[in-house]
Amino acid sequence: VLPEAAPLSVSARLWTAASSVTMLVIGSGAKFLLRGLNTTVVHGRENLDTVLSSSSDGVTRPLLSVINHHSCFDDPGIWGAILSASQLMDTRRMRWGASASEVIFSSRSLETFWKLGKVIPIVRGWGVDQPAMRFLQDKLDRGGWVNIFPEGKVTVSDSINPLRWGVGRLIWDCVTSPTIVPVIHCGMDSVLPNPASDDEPQPCVLRPGNLVTVNIGRPLDMSGLVAELRQKRVEATEARRLITEHVREVMESLYQETRDLHRQNILRWLESWTDRVDMTPSLMT
Repeated sequence: VLPEAAPLSVSARLWTAASSVTMLVIGSGAKFLLRGLNTTVVHGRENLDTVLSSSSDGVTRPLLSVINHHSCFDDPGIWGAILSASQLMDTRRMRWGASASEVIFSSRSLETFWKLGKVIPIVRGWGVDQPAMRFLQDKLDRGGWVNIFPEGKVTVSDSINPLRWGVGRLIWDCVTSPTIVPVIHCGMDSVLPNPASDDEPQPCVLRPGNLVTVNIGRPLDMSGLVAELRQKRVEATEARRLITEHVREVMESLYQETRDLHRQNILRWLESWTDRVDMTPSLMT
């Protein structure tokens, strides 16, 4: 049960209002880009709705969503396309996320912007016990929603890459075992392409006319595995490794399923597009 919050100061209320507006505006813009200028097909939406609705009465279990990382626009893009306006502007329940400090926290103004969007800087190389991880752990312990990219970097390949141990750390150390929701998507790297090489800058122009497939897996309860590892008195480092590997197996299975769905969606999308095109030969030809 989330503790009853103390009255907010004026500055805290202003920050909360600014955060709510920021997430609503950015999320709505992402929704327009992915659902208006592009086509986004969502599978398994009920899996996320079930978890979020079950926590709407104030009795909540921590939520950890794990998502593959194909584009620098994955967040806010994916959540903007999926969540409703009321969910986007809910500063109490909206997800907490983390991003590389050197990528989007390069100036004070950018830092303020991302913090208003409930994204905190994580420093690569500082390990699983750095301040950002402790912050996210605290949010889970308080029954919040944390979203992470466990691959640790933007990468597009035929499978899920090895995961960073931070995901295992969050699950192992959480006071109450969190509900884990795996999310896999395909096509975001067409909406915002990645650099062709490490020497090239990140493209900043979002592209219309693409198809994105999002597949939300069934909620995963790992409390049994955690209890078993604790009963066997498995050392923390090994426990984190085993938990991380289990999460990777779940994401890999969902990834292969999503790739198949994406191919099917592309075929349906192309068929739908050609059905709307006037195929009557022109009198001028």
